[in-house]
Amino acid sequence: MKNRTPISIFPFLSVLLSTMGVLSFLAVTFLLFNQTEPAVQRSEKKIEVRWIGAPPHVRPILIECRKGVIVIHSASGKGMVSFTRAALEREVGIVKELMARAGGELGAAPTKRQLWMMLKREIPYESRLIDSFTRLVHDIEGDNNAGKNRRLQVERYPILLIYPDGLESYELASYLLDITTRLATGLEPMLKGWDLPYSDLRS
Repeated sequence: MKNRTPISIFPFLSVLLSTMGVLSFLAVTFLLFNQTEPAVQRSEKKIEVRWIGAPPHVRPILIECRKGVIVIHSASGKGMVSFTRAALEREVGIVKELMARAGGELGAAPTKRQLWMMLKREIPYESRLIDSFTRLVHDIEGDNNAGKNRRLQVERYPILLIYPDGLESYELASYLLDITTRLATGLEPMLKGWDLPYSDLRS
């Protein structure tokens, strides 16, 4: 009888269950909002997002998850940038390639921390991820950890603003954030017609 190498599927199941729970929460939230929001108020509405309870030095990076695209505000002084769903799908494929490569280097059942540390090493040298969402959040986490942002008396963390037609964009962005970083991430359901009153936050 051949010996079988044990394979852990815990990291995959953990991400899957977390995603299912968040999507269920968002579905209920959108339903309740749509039932309680008067029709006259469903036109364009300016919404200001704040991270309640965060220390004064924390600055949110607002990531709008819309149909076919994510739009990022105040990304480390880069202003407003966007990534299409196709670009995010390509990034997910590249990250999965890197994780599969790690399976050969780290053994059959690498922990989530081991995968994260491996990705921290590989992402800066992966030419296919230059100017990508993955590289952007990697650099933000690096600046937070290295103290670069602290010297500016600032630390940056993402808040995902999820529109009803942007669930697929949210799933892709959330996956990349969860797998490639350890950034604390906020979630904020948004209704159709809600918009941000500014194109960028203070740096």
